[in-house]
Amino acid sequence: MNGHVGDAPAEGEEPIRFLKGAAISVWQNSGDAGSNWTRFAKSRWPFRYFGVSAIRGKYNIDKCSDFWNNYERDIKLAADIGSTTFRFSIEWARIEPEAGVIDMEAVRRYHQMIDCMIANKLEPNATLWHFVHPLWFEDAGGFTREENIPAFVAFSKRCFGWFGSKIRLWATFNEPTCYLFLGWVVGIAPPGRIFDLVGAGRMLSTMLKAHVAAYHAIKAMPGGDKAQVGLVSHHITFEAQGTGILHGVAKLMSDWMTYWWGWDVMEHWMLTGEFIWKLPVLGVWQRWRDPAGRPPCDWWGINYYSRGIFSWYLCPSCRHAEVMTDMYYPIYPEGMYQAIKRCGGGAARGACTRLSRETGIADSRDDRRAVMIDAYFKEVLRAVADGYDVRGFYYWTLIDNLEWATGYTMKFGLYAWEPDGSVDRKLKEGSKTLVRYFRTLPDDLAGVREAARKAQAVLGRDLGVEAELEQEGFVRMGSEGLMAPKGTAGTCKKGVGMMAIG
Repeated sequence: MNGHVGDAPAEGEEPIRFLKGAAISVWQNSGDAGSNWTRFAKSRWPFRYFGVSAIRGKYNIDKCSDFWNNYERDIKLAADIGSTTFRFSIEWARIEPEAGVIDMEAVRRYHQMIDCMIANKLEPNATLWHFVHPLWFEDAGGFTREENIPAFVAFSKRCFGWFGSKIRLWATFNEPTCYLFLGWVVGIAPPGRIFDLVGAGRMLSTMLKAHVAAYHAIKAMPGGDKAQVGLVSHHITFEAQGTGILHGVAKLMSDWMTYWWGWDVMEHWMLTGEFIWKLPVLGVWQRWRDPAGRPPCDWWGINYYSRGIFSWYLCPSCRHAEVMTDMYYPIYPEGMYQAIKRCGGGAARGACTRLSRETGIADSRDDRRAVMIDAYFKEVLRAVADGYDVRGFYYWTLIDNLEWATGYTMKFGLYAWEPDGSVDRKLKEGSKTLVRYFRTLPDDLAGVREAARKAQAVLGRDLGVEAELEQEGFVRMGSEGLMAPKGTAGTCKKGVGMMAIG
């Protein structure tokens, strides 16, 4: 056992649950009348009024599956695949479209959604900020100004006051560093800034302080002691491609990519309470330490998809003969275990008491989804068998949606949906692998751990991942032991797109 986590409940307590479900962003499936992302989606890139469309493809957010009005149907689809939980976002721009003005119709709609989840025996998992906030907040400086933190805290308190009796699991923020990279480094998300590294650090610093403030505010409210308030991070690393001098350049860029988009800053802050933001050449630009030490966090959401390989000019690449997903990265299951180990082992165990997670694949042909789901889920089970405190598996996402700047070109959904009306919520063949896991595995952590260890005894420590990938046409290539498809030696099937965010 590496994680040394006991999952047996104390006398009189309920068994610790292992949650299984899908995750969505309400905005990506519904849009809104006015938010930072709605304005950005209807603008141009790289300049707001000059350039190409900010959203790739023919269709924009005004053509969506409309979860807002079809929530009963979609929540039922989530239940049909064997889910026991449902992760969703509470859209601030719908709740408070103008500063201090509350749309009670939106509040009532969220009550209806949550009641529908409960009626379908799905535990709600609410995210308070999933890249989207009101225009009035954006125009006031958003999370680049610390004086705006009280506005987010007030929104968080209102949501908990309305919905706290129905929701146990809360996330303050989703993937802060991903938002940082896309919005402040490459500019393909609002506010659309390019290499504004000073602004990026200021935004991240403010957002992390807002998490702490919102956490304490929720916990201080009636019923707050029963709430589990966490934070969701994107866990990704980048590696260099190339040889000689070009490899040195690529390594330098990959190290900075890991720093800006990866988990270095977040992990250090989670474990120590110290925030450090560095700039190339200039070094440390901003540093502060929370007097209380480690930030409060009841659970840490691990969003893991893969690791990135980049050339010196930041072209997405891959290792020798690897196959890419439709995004910029390959299927890389062993990284899942490594991410859980890094977050759940050693000193990290003291940072928070529970880990949840999310993963998915962009696969327009649906010919890699089954293999990816099986291999990644087995890595999670391996971590559970080894004693790590992993209490859930969330797949991104339920239905094909507008995947931010890449539009509808990235097909992450378990259910197929097309904006032209040609396909409407059809379960993909590759998704059935996840359905089998959801329906077969126990609902409690102890039961999942027992099942995983029994599988290890038969299939080996990796639960047969390598053998199954070989059976599916993958072989081990090179000294690094990376997976690649048979018959593709010397080739690298490159993906398209520049991001993978949930």
